[in-house]
Amino acid sequence: MALILKLVSGVYLSLVWLLFFGLSGYLPGEPSLIGSYSPMINFIGAVGLSIPAVVLFAFGQVVGDVRVMRDCARRQADDLRAMRAYYEPR
Repeated sequence: MALILKLVSGVYLSLVWLLFFGLSGYLPGEPSLIGSYSPMINFIGAVGLSIPAVVLFAFGQVVGDVRVMRDCARRQADDLRAMRAYYEPR
């Protein structure tokens, strides 16, 4: 799940910035579609459209980290249970 969220956010983020570079005329051989005053407006729009991708990536990171913490806690509980079974008097 975390990997899917990160991939979706990466695809969306790359699409937004490729669109920004395409509209601003920064790609070689591509004419500017909007005008000469638009690069700053396009940049602000691209940054604004990038915020959901950043939030989605961060959420995917949290989901992955929580899974790792649960796995480590479960493994440590199993180790502790095994040590108690070995060292406790019967």
